[in-house]
Amino acid sequence: MRFTLYYNILLVVVFALLPFAVGAQEQLVFDHTTWNFGEIAEQNGKVEHTFTFENRSSRPIVIVDVVSGCGCTTPSYSRKPILVGQRGEIKVAFDPMNRPGKFSKGVSVMTSISTKPVTLMLEGNVSPREKSVEELYPFDLGGGVRLAINFHSFAYVGRGERVSERIGWINTSGRDVALKLLPKQSSGMARVEAPAIMKAGEKGDIVISYEVAAESNRYGTLEDMFGLQVNGREAPVIVTMNAIAVDKFDRHTEDILQPSCELSKKFIKFGEIKQGKTVTNASLSLVNNGESDLIIRAVEWNTNALNCSLKAGDRVKAGEQIAVKLTLDTSDCSHGVWVDRLRIITNDPARPMQTMRVTAIVVD
Repeated sequence: MRFTLYYNILLVVVFALLPFAVGAQEQLVFDHTTWNFGEIAEQNGKVEHTFTFENRSSRPIVIVDVVSGCGCTTPSYSRKPILVGQRGEIKVAFDPMNRPGKFSKGVSVMTSISTKPVTLMLEGNVSPREKSVEELYPFDLGGGVRLAINFHSFAYVGRGERVSERIGWINTSGRDVALKLLPKQSSGMARVEAPAIMKAGEKGDIVISYEVAAESNRYGTLEDMFGLQVNGREAPVIVTMNAIAVDKFDRHTEDILQPSCELSKKFIKFGEIKQGKTVTNASLSLVNNGESDLIIRAVEWNTNALNCSLKAGDRVKAGEQIAVKLTLDTSDCSHGVWVDRLRIITNDPARPMQTMRVTAIVVD
């Protein structure tokens, strides 16, 4: 009697655990999940590797999807059921074009019995090809002259600091070319150094820079644009540069003694607003979590429709919290989605500028 009871209990336990034991074996087993191509040449085109597997489960399995995280990696596979004990394959191709250097790319395999994907990895190193002049210098100024870039963003520039960048040029023609700068928009703090004559067949640099004087009271976005004249003809290319003017921060000062700006939101949604109506949103708050005064250096936005209660020169004491009101006047707004971006520049050394996206839907 006692034996029968123990036997019955044992059977219950075995049958209770059976689904977990079976489930653990219901899988596709890959010969390997990582393949290293070693060194491959960029100019030789796509390379491909075949990952093979076996169905070691107790039932047929279907590959439902193979997802790549990059457009350079392309999987191919069959959705035909893989029978028990049957082998199958997934081919994964990698395109090295314009991807020099080391790479590690993966695809995720989901099957009809998956609880989580299997990741297959391709690795290797792409030897760069020799690029054409048009690729290295894509901006054609005319007269055989080309530029490497036509835009650069410098991020932050502090009081008394100078930041610089070089823009490469090449004169592919067989004669010297005269170059002249044509200012289009000026912050008054940009400097551009360019040769008056570009020698035939030579390469060089145009040096662009920002310098903010130590005593300057200018804060916020600096944006400059200039055109180029080649042999007396204006080129169809405009060069744009920008930076954010901030304080020069003392890196040796204790962080705990610095101001710290925290915004309660990164997005403000006005929702639907009738055209011609003015609405105020007061749901945003700003707190100074630091140990010294937070000084608002600049407050910027892009459209005339928006206004902000926060102003340059405002001070927020240590530990103080203030309400920031945003007002939207839709009188001159077009119907549909309206978007702007608010930028707040402060003397917070950790985050001198914080941005907020402001949206609304303007209706009749």
